[in-house]
Amino acid sequence: MVIKLKPREEKFFSYFDEIAEAISEAADILKDYLEHQSDPVSNLEMISAVEERGNQTMAKVMEQINNSFVTPFDREDILALTRELTNVLDHIQGTMEKIVIYKAVKPKESYVLKLAYVLQTAAQEIKSAVAQLIDVRANHNTIIESSEKIRSYEHEGDFLYRAGIALLFENTTNVVDIIKWKEIYEHLETTLDYCENVSNILKGIAVKYV
Repeated sequence: MVIKLKPREEKFFSYFDEIAEAISEAADILKDYLEHQSDPVSNLEMISAVEERGNQTMAKVMEQINNSFVTPFDREDILALTRELTNVLDHIQGTMEKIVIYKAVKPKESYVLKLAYVLQTAAQEIKSAVAQLIDVRANHNTIIESSEKIRSYEHEGDFLYRAGIALLFENTTNVVDIIKWKEIYEHLETTLDYCENVSNILKGIAVKYV
C-alpha cells in the first residue's frame, strides 16, 4: 500500500506576506502623519484598521498550523516569525495611539521623524525579505542580506533615539511635553527592536533550511 503524504502547506507564505504588507502600510501612515501633521485621530483609525487586518491573518496562521500535516518550516519557526511580525505591527499602532492619547504636538526640532523614516525603511526590507521565504534555498543570500540591513536600521534607530532624547531635554522646557515625547520615542525604538527580532528569525530560517 502506498501512503501519499500531503504536500507542504503553502498558505503560510501568503499569510507572512499579508502581515509584512500590513507592517509596511502602517509604517507609511505613521511616517506621513509625523511629516505632515494631519489629523491624528483619522491616522490612528487607519493604522488600527491595518493592525486588525494583521491580527486576523495571525489568527489564520494559528488555525492553519493546527490543520496542516506538513508545514514549510518547523511549527516553532512559523509561530516565532508570525509573533514577531505582529509585535512590530502592534507597536506601530501603539505609537500612533500614544500620540493621540497624549495630544502630543511634535517638538520643533526632533529626531522622531527621522526615526519614523528608518522604521519605514526597515518595514519595506522586512516585506522584501518575507517575500523570499517561499524558496529559502534559492533566496538564501538575499534573505541574509535583508536581515543584516534590518539589523543596521535598528542600530541607526538606537542612535537617533539617544540623540532625540538628548535634544528633547535640551530644547523642551515643558516637563509634561518631555514625558509625552520620551514615551513616544521609547515606543518607536522598541518597535525597531522588534524589527531586529524579525531579522534574527529570518536569518535563522535561512541558515536552517538552506
